[in-house]
Amino acid sequence: MDFPDSRVVKIVNHLKKELKSGKTFDLTSEIETLSIFQRIQVFCLIQELEISTSEIFPLETRIWEAIHALFRNDYTETSVLIENYDNTLELAEIALLTQLFDLEDYRTIIRFLYTNVEDYSDSLLKLNVKLLHFLRVRKVGVQALPIFSHLLRFLGIPLMATDELKVELLESFPEAKSEIDAFFELPITTMQRYPEYLEEIAEQLNYDISIPILKNWLDHETLFKLEQAKVSHFIESWKPRSPETVDELISILKDELAHNNLTSIPPVFDSFIKPFTTTLKPLEVKSSDLKPNIPPEIIQTYVEKVAYPITSPKDVKIRITFLGGAQIGTMGILISTPQSNILIDYGMSVSNYQIPYWDDALNYLDAILITHAHLDHIGAVPYLYAQGYNGYIFGSGMTKNLANFLLHDNLELMKKNTSNTIRKSDHRFRSLSQSAYFYQVLDRYIPIKTGEEYQLTPDIVIKSFPAHHIQGSVAYSVECDGKNVLFSGDLNLDPMALFKEKSPSLPLNADLTIVDSTYYGQPAFNPAKRDDLLFQTVREDEKVIIPAFSVGRAQEILIKLEKAGLTKERKISTLGMATKVARVSGVKTKAHLSDHLVQPFEDKVVITGGGMLSGGYARELVEQTKEDPNTTIILCGFLAKNTLGNRLLHNLEPSYKQKVVFTRFSGHSSSKTLSKFLNSVKGQKALVHLGSLTTDPFISEKIRNSDDFTHSEYYIPTLGSVLEI
Repeated sequence: MDFPDSRVVKIVNHLKKELKSGKTFDLTSEIETLSIFQRIQVFCLIQELEISTSEIFPLETRIWEAIHALFRNDYTETSVLIENYDNTLELAEIALLTQLFDLEDYRTIIRFLYTNVEDYSDSLLKLNVKLLHFLRVRKVGVQALPIFSHLLRFLGIPLMATDELKVELLESFPEAKSEIDAFFELPITTMQRYPEYLEEIAEQLNYDISIPILKNWLDHETLFKLEQAKVSHFIESWKPRSPETVDELISILKDELAHNNLTSIPPVFDSFIKPFTTTLKPLEVKSSDLKPNIPPEIIQTYVEKVAYPITSPKDVKIRITFLGGAQIGTMGILISTPQSNILIDYGMSVSNYQIPYWDDALNYLDAILITHAHLDHIGAVPYLYAQGYNGYIFGSGMTKNLANFLLHDNLELMKKNTSNTIRKSDHRFRSLSQSAYFYQVLDRYIPIKTGEEYQLTPDIVIKSFPAHHIQGSVAYSVECDGKNVLFSGDLNLDPMALFKEKSPSLPLNADLTIVDSTYYGQPAFNPAKRDDLLFQTVREDEKVIIPAFSVGRAQEILIKLEKAGLTKERKISTLGMATKVARVSGVKTKAHLSDHLVQPFEDKVVITGGGMLSGGYARELVEQTKEDPNTTIILCGFLAKNTLGNRLLHNLEPSYKQKVVFTRFSGHSSSKTLSKFLNSVKGQKALVHLGSLTTDPFISEKIRNSDDFTHSEYYIPTLGSVLEI
């Protein structure tokens, strides 16, 4: 397929020529003879020209303006996008193809259309087909299926496995016919539409061959149920000869699992051994065998594992699966041993509502460890409870307090920003928008102390260390049979006022260290100059709004202003969640900690949540002072594209008259301190949250395979990749 259309190119070139010569050109008569696809191409291709389009393209102009209102997070102006769903899809695709939009712009539009539509099935089919059309224009060829899967995940929309989609795939990518035919031999549509047939399908499915493929297409909920059905059928039909010990049972079990193509399912206690404990001879468990650092809540399950041990082979390996970390937004690190499965973090991306990659072992977790309360690390944990997990969560006490705020806030936002249809139809929203699972997280949470060891299973000992990302954030050391994995979580090795200007101290001798590398290779900045700019602006400007992330950033700035004596000089207030977090964090300040905006904003300094100006009190204050050049907005951290904060920073919103100042604060290590830490670390090193590798799905693999990384000592994980030590 040629793009742009040759006729469109001819019209646009003619128009440019006429405009250059000062002549007038009647575009209207030409437009009337074009298809919708051609018409929108013309509209996008002439955006750079100084020409009024509202009369010739009235609908396209309205949609274009509504899209830019969406980029400002002004949802009151965007109903036209839903009303003109098909045309919006067409315009967004053409804008992407003409490079007026990039993939992040496109994702913003698609996410809005997907989460607000009422006709779920029709919408999902249109989104899938439109994405295939885009890939056809991009001529991706035999790589169509893997790229299609990658982009579905990037955009945050599920697969619509229908006959129409197969026809579209075959017509668009005939060179990939064999891969497409093999793909559609799997009963994907049946499993999605008719879960009542799941047990029957599980019996017939070659699990080891099919699951690696299905993991890229099926939703997690179906995968959980599919595996449970497969294991249940296996247990019901399995009649092992009478083994006396667990070792005998495991030996027979492994042979039988291989015979049934189930080798990917771990032979864990709960599913495979517990049903036979009436015939197996247990080991005697004495009180002296139980170590004092076992959390009392897990004693019963711990004793069961000691009584019926799965013996570790001499060459035991710790298996680390990167369910997240290859991309910013959905952290999840799975650590598996012959006896245990420990999950560290299970986050939800706020940019596309994705959750981490699926793995069989998620059905058999012994514990979940949480590094900190940000949604990209804890946001999807309620989903695991929705799928049947009933175990415990471990983390700092402060993380539990902050998770209460952030998970509840996310629950309310999901209810507010997604249609009823989506909450009923999409497996993620169906689970994450129910308060029962949010309360289970809090109910099953066990606070632990940094610096102390905890024996979670007979072969897993953990220890946490301060990570100085936000309040309560920790890194974890996980030890098994003398081998050790350190996972930093989000980490800040630079001094912060929030942590009394001290840097965290982490062990350097782990066999594998997995490190947050958000600013790896990024240019340095001067914190002293940043602070001076903050203090000068607060001291001198008449009215100041400081939108800051409610957890961590707002309190860091407040403490700096307190230490600089500015809370005595100016009337400084915090609002909303920033106030709640300041209170639970024990911040001592002369500033006014207010829960609500209760009076007009005049002659004062306000620190409030909503660092990107996507909503909340910060957005309310910015809108209230929109026409006031005597108000200053201090933007102080990461600003995602297509947020009002980002657009104000880049002068893309001329209707906002306030003065804009940028002071860079971060909860992540600077490149300099990160490099120093990495140079000190012994053993293997894996870098997660590498921002440069997550910008564009089309180029991430090229960067990952570039000389910068292929010849380096660092392991760069991909989604679902595995390391063993």
